[in-house]
Amino acid sequence: MAIRSDVCLILEGTYPYITGGVSSWVHQLVKALHEIRFSLLVILPTEDYGKEMKYELPPNIVEIHQVLIHTYQLPTFKTKGNKDEGYRIIREFLNQVPKGNFLEFPNLVTVLAGNPPVISPSDIIFSKESWNIIHDFYIENNLDISFIDYFWTFRFSMLPLLLAINGNIPQAKIYHAVATGYAGIIGAVARVKNTDSALILTEHGIYAKERKIEIADARWIYDEYEESYRPDHSQSFFKLWWTKFFHFLSQITYQFSDEIITLYEGNRQSQIGDGADPDKCRVIPNGLDINKYVTDNERLPPSAKEKIIVSLVGRVVPIKDVKTFINACKIICDQNPKIECWICGPTDEDQQYYDDCVILRNLLDLEDRLIFKGRLNLLDYYPQMDVLVLTSVSEAQPLVILEANCYGMPVVVTDVGSCTELINGRTPEDKELGPCGYVTGVANPEATASAVLKITSDDNLYLSMGEAGRRRVVKYYQEVDLFAQYLNCYEGYL
Repeated sequence: MAIRSDVCLILEGTYPYITGGVSSWVHQLVKALHEIRFSLLVILPTEDYGKEMKYELPPNIVEIHQVLIHTYQLPTFKTKGNKDEGYRIIREFLNQVPKGNFLEFPNLVTVLAGNPPVISPSDIIFSKESWNIIHDFYIENNLDISFIDYFWTFRFSMLPLLLAINGNIPQAKIYHAVATGYAGIIGAVARVKNTDSALILTEHGIYAKERKIEIADARWIYDEYEESYRPDHSQSFFKLWWTKFFHFLSQITYQFSDEIITLYEGNRQSQIGDGADPDKCRVIPNGLDINKYVTDNERLPPSAKEKIIVSLVGRVVPIKDVKTFINACKIICDQNPKIECWICGPTDEDQQYYDDCVILRNLLDLEDRLIFKGRLNLLDYYPQMDVLVLTSVSEAQPLVILEANCYGMPVVVTDVGSCTELINGRTPEDKELGPCGYVTGVANPEATASAVLKITSDDNLYLSMGEAGRRRVVKYYQEVDLFAQYLNCYEGYL
């Protein structure tokens, strides 16, 4: 007999096989809510990604299922029902999607993911009826692009979606998708198929927005003409296709979710702008177990130190814009000989980008002043740091800011995600604590350097910012208080 968990967490490319902020959050959530029985439905590109667990699973995780969406091996299903009616529902659903109308979605789930389905994934990929649908949409929309490119883009976007919705979905009372995208669409399918269940969505970052940024710079999407890689510029038809595709997945997830949770008010407004019901949306920020970070060591002001450590903590990948930090380090090091700069985080996720960063560091003659520390135990290194820097082009709610706050360390960050709230406060009461650092514009090494130099040249400013951060994390970002809100949410449906 199948195990029925209380909560099925639906995860895309994260826990327990990939480390990172979302994975750490999931691990801490499950450990904190030890009375809840969890199952995991993990979406991975291929089987190779799921061979090694990076976390020791808590005992209240009762089962794990994987869904592989880039295997290109179609599942074999027996079908049952009226295929002509099934194709009519598919056609009608696709006609209504551009209007933001998803009323046919429950019928579509029955057709494509029923037990058994009316139309199998093989039918969608290989049948004459599907060819006719693709051909008719091409003609009806009077598209001035290659039909062959259109046909293959349609296929390549449908295949992972079909594999996702036909995955083995565990039985659960609550489905909790930790993103929209493929995780969200599986959650919506589960919600439709299990009418006595609930769907909760937590978005750390806005999935559709993050995919839009990636698509703007994607080299795997065919372009009929050269274009700017800025996401706000006009895009080619096929980049717009993929952007709209992921936006469509988010819209469906919002419509079929019972609760929509995110980390800060800016994200909540983005969700509402993309069609989420405001009455379903609320903010639960991430928090920390601050006991892990408590230190008895008094933080010395910069003037009392022989060496000042300015550190970026994060993966060496483009979204963290490490190159802006390196350029800022050149300005900082030229003006203050006491400063040494660190980059603390994995360097193996994007080898080409890491190599480019090393070349840039060397060209700026910073080999002795800027050190790539790699993957390390931050608890051992935070006490040695003096200023934390983030130059990311996109973030949700970076936990490293809160970790720095625990140590009374001032922070310089770009104006992305919840960073402004974390630095200056979210509510009037929170703002009264004062800023714990500076917020700069994106891709602005001069502003980053200026902020670091101000903090490190003024002992009173340095200590007051550090104390403001320490008080803020204790008062508003304790993990135990925030996970209690999730427990209350779960219990409302259990």
